Amino acid sequence: MKNRSIIINEWAGAISSQVQIGQTANTAAAANLFQDYMERKAGNTRARYIQALNGFGIFLNTLGYKNQGMTEPTEWGGITFGLIEAYKRAQLQEGYSISTTNQNTYIIKAFAKLAAQAEIIPAEEIIKIQGIKGYKSSEAAHINEQRTQAGNATRIGSKKEHSTVITREQAKALKAQPTDTLQGKRNALLMALLLDHGARISEVISLKGDDIDILNKTVVFHRTKTNRIDKHYLTADSWQAAKVYFDSVKPAPGKSIWIGINKKGDVSGSFGKLAAQKTVKALGREIGIEISCHDCRHYYATAAHRAGSSSLDIMRAGGWASPAMLSRYIEPDQIQNINIRLE
Repeated sequence: MKNRSIIINEWAGAISSQVQIGQTANTAAAANLFQDYMERKAGNTRARYIQALNGFGIFLNTLGYKNQGMTEPTEWGGITFGLIEAYKRAQLQEGYSISTTNQNTYIIKAFAKLAAQAEIIPAEEIIKIQGIKGYKSSEAAHINEQRTQAGNATRIGSKKEHSTVITREQAKALKAQPTDTLQGKRNALLMALLLDHGARISEVISLKGDDIDILNKTVVFHRTKTNRIDKHYLTADSWQAAKVYFDSVKPAPGKSIWIGINKKGDVSGSFGKLAAQKTVKALGREIGIEISCHDCRHYYATAAHRAGSSSLDIMRAGGWASPAMLSRYIEPDQIQNINIRLE
């Protein structure tokens, strides 16, 4: 029979081996933590997260905290409440909108939490980091006024502080593109899909030849942002625009419906998201307004609301995740009780 000292030594060795196995597993889990988190997100969301992390990394580099973009857990050692709070304030000084600043701060806090889960950021520090608050929309006017006085009024970011309101007459003008050219036919369909269906530009640009059914007058939108596939009946304008365009282009199933057109009017290259955004801006300027693709989405939500569509139906048709998100897209009525019925 083994004596007590031998037994104790064997137990200690076994425990030590188990601890080592556990620590090795923790190290591997920490290395994959960020990757696993990102893989669960849609492509556009991943790109947005990487952009936010890289921005934080650039800020840290200016302070002497060297990193390669803050996309790896090991880069988060030494990150504190003070550094994240300082970056939040620095974004405003650099001209970022309150919305963009809040989004970036939220993303950074989310990854700090992952780093804390991997025991890279101490537990007491993550408690303080999670307590960092974003700016309220009600504070926007005061903050922008102070930035103007301080000479920091220039805003940075792809989204405008406020959407451009598109009237019904302007929407008709935008959809009424000349159909005697291939470019005009393409642009008419582009504007009809954006204005009459409220689709995101990424959803419109990703359309394939079999996503639009001319015979049954339907269109299928692949919403990667919300992981949904939605079918719409084409409106009269969008069906007519699609029919005219498809008669000329004849998109193949599984292939993009969009074609690039050079200055001579000849088919040349592809027509992607950036080109579409530039086209929408140019078409807006032709009728005297500054618009973006996202303004068309605001128009859709507002027009549908004022025509009497329920918020639930608009939310589902437009691919919004919640009524609260939808409410940001509906322009307030000039007469606030216009839709109130007491009898």
